[in-house]
This record gives sequence, C-alpha cells and structure tokens, in this order.
Amino acid sequence: MLPTAVRNLLLTALLTLCGIAAGICPLNAQAAPACAPSPEVKAALDQLPQFQTANQTDWQYLELRQSAIQALLRRYPDDVFVQRADVRSRLYPRGEREKLIAQYKALHEQRPDDAKVDYLYAMTLVGRDSPQAVKLFTAALDKDPSFPYPRLELVRIFSSPNFLDKAQAASQIKAFLSACPATFEGYEPLARMDDRALTADGAQKLRQAIGSRTDPEALGIYPTLWSLEFKAHQPSEYDALRKQVASDLSRIRALNLVSERRWYEALAEAYKLVNDQKQSEWAEDEEARLFPSPYNLRARQQWEKEHQYPADDTPPDKKQAYYTELLKQADDWVKERPNVPYIWMERLDALGHLDSASSADVEACIDRVMQVAEANSGPEPLDSYTYFSVAEVLSKKHLQPDRETEMASKGLERLDQETKQPPYDLYATPKDQDDQNFNNANQRAQGLFYEADGYLQLSQPDKAQAVLAQLDGRLQELKSQAGSKDDRRKSAASSESSYWAGMARLAELPNRNVDGMAYYQSALLARLDSGQVPPAGEKDELQDGARKLWTSLGGTDEGWKMWYTRRADALASQSHLTWETANDPLPPFELTDLKGKTWQLADLRGKVIFLNFWASW
Repeated sequence: MLPTAVRNLLLTALLTLCGIAAGICPLNAQAAPACAPSPEVKAALDQLPQFQTANQTDWQYLELRQSAIQALLRRYPDDVFVQRADVRSRLYPRGEREKLIAQYKALHEQRPDDAKVDYLYAMTLVGRDSPQAVKLFTAALDKDPSFPYPRLELVRIFSSPNFLDKAQAASQIKAFLSACPATFEGYEPLARMDDRALTADGAQKLRQAIGSRTDPEALGIYPTLWSLEFKAHQPSEYDALRKQVASDLSRIRALNLVSERRWYEALAEAYKLVNDQKQSEWAEDEEARLFPSPYNLRARQQWEKEHQYPADDTPPDKKQAYYTELLKQADDWVKERPNVPYIWMERLDALGHLDSASSADVEACIDRVMQVAEANSGPEPLDSYTYFSVAEVLSKKHLQPDRETEMASKGLERLDQETKQPPYDLYATPKDQDDQNFNNANQRAQGLFYEADGYLQLSQPDKAQAVLAQLDGRLQELKSQAGSKDDRRKSAASSESSYWAGMARLAELPNRNVDGMAYYQSALLARLDSGQVPPAGEKDELQDGARKLWTSLGGTDEGWKMWYTRRADALASQSHLTWETANDPLPPFELTDLKGKTWQLADLRGKVIFLNFWASW
C-alpha cells in the first residue's frame, strides 16, 4: 500500500487532470447538475422588475424590465440563466420573436457544439417550430447531461395537445427532479400532469424542499404544493389534506409578511382550500390594494360578476340601463387605472351603445382610447381589434367619417399582417385554424364595410364603390368558409346585409332610387337570415332608411307591412335555440369521481352520456 502522503499527492494530481481534461479522467466523474444560478446571479435576477405597477403602461414595464436584463447581460454575458431571462422577456412582444430566432440561429451556426446555445435557440422555436425545438433540446442534453433545463421544456412540449406523449413527459420530469429536487421550477409542470404516482412523489419531494423556509420564493410555491397533494389523493382523503393546509396556513399567517405580495397569494389559496371564502377574498382584496396592477381591479371584477352583458334580444330599456351604469363605473375605473386600454375601451363601448351620449364625449373618449393604446404599444403598431372597434363606434354614431375610413384602413392593413403569423403549434388544431380563418375573413368584411361607410358619409361614391367591390369579393370567401355551420352562416349573412345596405346608400347618392330599393330589400332579407333584427323599440337605421326610400317611391304602409314587417315579426317569434352536432373526437382521459372510481374514455364508448363541465380557478 502506498504511503498516505504519496496517495494524497497522486489523488490531487488526478483531480487536477480531471478538471483540465474531463474526457480522459479514468474516474468518469460527472459534473454536478446546474440546477440554479450562482447566488450572486440569482440575487441579481431576483431584483428584476417582477410586476407591472398600476400606472405603468405595458411598454414602460417591458422597457424597464428589458433594460434591467440588458444591464445583467453586460455583467454576466455568458450566464445561461441571464440569457434565458432575456429570451423569455422578448418572446411575446410583437416583432421580437423573429429577431430572437434570427439571433440564436446565427449563434447556433457559429457554435454548433454549445449545449447552452442549443437550449436557448430551441426556446425561441417552441410554439413556432416545436419539432425542431425538440431536436435541439435533445441535442443539448446529449452534449451536456449536467444541464437539466432542456428537460423542463421537453415536458412542456410533450404535455401539449399536439405533441402529447405522457411517457416522454413523465420521463423528462423524473430526470429533472432527480437531478434538482430543491429547484421549485421543476414542480410546476407536475400540476398539469395526470400521473398520480409521479404527482405523489413530486409532492413529497416539494414539501421536503420547502421545509421550514419562509422566504418569498418558498411562499410562492405553496399553491403548487397543495395542488400536487390534492391531485395525488382520492377525494375521500381531502379532509385530512385540508387539515394539513390549515396547519400550513397557520404557520404562513403567523409570519405576518404584510409587505410581501406572495404572502397574500398563498393565504388566498389556502383559505380557499379550507373553505373559508371570506378570508380568501380578504387576502385577494389586500393584495390588490397594496400591490395594484393594471389588470387586477377588484371593483371592476366584482361589478362584472354582478352584471350580465346584455344579449342581442335584451329589451332596449334594459340595454340602456346596463350601459348607463357601465359608463358610470368606467368613469371611476379609468381614474384608478388611467393607462389600461381595455378599461377605456369598455367606456367607449358604453358610449357607443347609449342614445344619450354626446358627440363630444364620444370623440374625446376615442382620442383617449388611441392615446392609451399607443402608449401601451410603444413603437409597435396597434392591433386590428383596436382600429376596428374605434371605426365601429364612429360608424354607429355617424362621427368623423374621415377618421372612420382611416381607422378601417389601418385595421385592414394590420389584419393582413396578423394573419401571416403562424399558429402556435403546441395547441392550434386544424379546427382552431379553420375557426381563426373564418373569424379573420369576417373581420376583414367588417373592416371593408366601415371603410366604405366613411366614404359614403363623405359623399365620395367612387371610393365607396371601389371598397364595396372588394367587400363583394370577400363575401364569397366568407360564405364558402361558413359552410353549413349555423353560427357562421348567420355571421356571413350579417356581413352580406351590411354590403347590400352600403350598395343601397351608394345608389341613393345619384338618385338611383329604384336600384337602392332593390339593394335595401337584399339587405333586409339577409339581416333576417342573420337573426340580428333589433328588438321592438330599438333604433333600426337599416329599416328606417329602407322605409324612407319606400315611401318616397310611392309605397304604402300596408304594402310595407306585407313586404317586410310580417316576415320580421315571424322570425322574431321563433326560438333561436338550436343544437349543432359536434364532430370533434373526445380525447382520451382518466378521471376519478367523488367515490374514488376511476373512469376512462373506453368505459363510456357506445353509451349516451350527459357531461357537465365545470372548473374552479
């Protein structure tokens, strides 16, 4: 046996050699897994802006966060956790994903053997080209097994409907948690998986990992822990679990971390699980009060719970009452959240429906909607929805026709750009894409009508005729896509009615009144098909325009009743509730009922089943 001193000297030399050239190390030692950033980097990442404040626009928050990340990149240019934060922050702003993909594609070509580059490049492709992302994540694991984070991304992909592979997802999450049992990020995907044994094992590991920790990160993971524990047990065991949650709740409440957002989030969830709704709402209210965010306004949420949005056939007086109250509430909401586009849009929606709204108030609200939308969008163009929503109100109120054509034209331009974006391939099914194509065609038809409407109000028949000709062509596409589906057919009929109404008004400009009456007839009949005839007592501009022209041509009241009113009344008296056959196959599932029995799709095959779907968030 070698003397101890000699043996230690040889061991030191061997370890030094392994550090220099691990590939020739006879011990075949593996590097420790990179489960978390260094303490210094983690502390820096924790200081990044995490939440948007109530008065920040989307762009201000995005710019602030991205500026902070860029500063970190200058300090830690090669740290993969900082690079990952940069990728995540730039994935969703419009236009940034393409830049990211190009950036990391070029870097991958320069450094084809770098596992971290494989990982980051693959992240930019998830949802856009997920099969290629899978190849890159797999390659990253082959090149550097000590870096486990590609596994989490693979779990995400293999848990999605279009790439569902439960065995692969389970294998990857097991490998990650085996390497990094104290990394909280690894437990979140388990809450979306239906492997009870795996969930139970994960819940046990997570509870051990939390231990007696009281830091914000640990508080934030408690809802995930409770979700895993309930998923891992039978309903008959829930009472015991609630006692465990109650014990956790007592400990968390005693911390009294009144200045920590995640303390309130954990309390709200815990109180909900122990069936104390009052205290849960208290925690949610306190969180919203102390940490106000643009998109969490409790007063608005509560009001919308208590007030149902009116349907098309809601009596006019009830509609007016609803929108009067909405306007009153929106006036308060915009004071609390002055930079939130959708709240201003709700105020505009109310004004657009109120007969008593003044032109000045509508125009001022539109100005503010556009200012807030542009401030939130930053240098990026607005979405088509904003442009079309403004054009719709201008059309309805007969205001600023030149601005209506401008909004419609910009909306159509943006819609063309939006429709070129590829679908999110983790979830988009052929049916989803078909629905989206129809919705895009319907929006395009509406946008063309608003553009033509503006030109008609400006008495510019040549421009109106050119746009209506485009609309005529788009209607054929819309009808073709509608097929036999009742809801689509009605939407297409509504757009067709708008087209014929535009043609009628165009014919009236040079006094081609007989042609105009024929077009009005087509517009009214198409609207009957759409089922969107205004209820009695509500203003009806299409009918009023047709009736006025009918009278000018010598038509009588009796003739009008025979020609239109009888058919409209007959349609209004019909029930519009219809059943439509769903041809989509039900995906495989495994669910446990309240008595502990497990049901699978195969158990129900060949039987007539009534399913009642519900969810609690």
